[in-house]
Amino acid sequence: MKTKETLFESLTFQLKQGLWEMDDFFKERIKNLELETEHKKHQMEEMQKEKEALLVTIKTLKKINLELNNDREMLLKKLDKKLSRSSVTGILTILLCEDELENDKQIELLKELLKLAMHEEKITKYIREFIHVICNAFTFMDYYQKRTIKRELKKNYDVFNQLFLNAQLSDIRKILIVYHSEKLIDPIDDLLEKLIHSECLYNYIDEDALNIFLYIIYYDKIEQFKKYDRFQKYFNSERIYYSRKIYSLYKLYSIKKDISILQSIVEIFRNKEACIDLFKTEMIKKVLNKIFNIKIEHFNNLYVKETYIKPEDYIYRHPNYSELRNYGYQITNRTDEQRWKSLQKYLNEHSLQETVNELNKRIRLKLGREEDKKRYANAIEKWRFDLNRLKEVYYENDFPWPDIDEEE
Repeated sequence: MKTKETLFESLTFQLKQGLWEMDDFFKERIKNLELETEHKKHQMEEMQKEKEALLVTIKTLKKINLELNNDREMLLKKLDKKLSRSSVTGILTILLCEDELENDKQIELLKELLKLAMHEEKITKYIREFIHVICNAFTFMDYYQKRTIKRELKKNYDVFNQLFLNAQLSDIRKILIVYHSEKLIDPIDDLLEKLIHSECLYNYIDEDALNIFLYIIYYDKIEQFKKYDRFQKYFNSERIYYSRKIYSLYKLYSIKKDISILQSIVEIFRNKEACIDLFKTEMIKKVLNKIFNIKIEHFNNLYVKETYIKPEDYIYRHPNYSELRNYGYQITNRTDEQRWKSLQKYLNEHSLQETVNELNKRIRLKLGREEDKKRYANAIEKWRFDLNRLKEVYYENDFPWPDIDEEE
């Protein structure tokens, strides 16, 4: 019995001994954990201080970076402005887009543009815009400013006339209006001769041919040009009714000098008056006096007394508007459907590829400068919309379609 009690006491003591040891172990462990926690807390406080210091540094660096970016942007703008005035596309963009550009500044830019154009191969890609800025200047400038540009054109007219042949005749006619002056006889003679010998002569419509023929007889080039087979073949063609008719009557009048023949010529002039470029700068009477080398005293008696009704499909072509604009196509004050109707009218007389190129050229020109991408974002969007619509309705994979989503 005593042995059992002794054994029980021994076990109880050993158990207590183990519990005391475990208690000491856990107390030590807890103490170590508390010390470790305190240490980590101290580390976190230090890290927080470092973080706050870093945030202050980052804020300072951001401010410095912003100032550097602003300085960089200003320098880039200055550089871009300087470069834009030393490139064909840059000057074209300024002249086309700057609404409040003073005439003297336009003169300066135009003179620089004419110098660059003689040595810039890609000017042919923007020949319509090139012609437009020249003609637009003549619309708003005074006599002395126009004379300055004419002088620059005359210096290298052979080069410029060769460039102008890359344009449509409706645009070349605008240049003839600019040239129309006694002081620019040589440039006019050269351009008319180049036109007669050009491969694109047979693509011209009757209205274009009529204007070219009137310039030829106005500047007394008929005797020279009628020796050319190309001239005879073209101006005797059945497809250019009015031009052929005027040529026939002119030859007849040169022989007979009959007033009835002259009256027939005047009748055609009356019917086509709105689309004859010479009549936009001179009176019909003066043109007749110059062409036929006669003094018309009673000019009104030559008119055929009948009412002329303008055809519904007649398109008046403003000498300083693009061909597409003359068909009513523009972004300002036009709905999508109104623009679409204008494009369809344009397509009646022009190919799909030509129409697409006209719209794509406008997009590329505006994408050429970073600031124009924002300024003309709406116009670019509308042009792209119209191009996509043309592709859906008319495109048959018969020519490469331009990548209108690629920004230059």
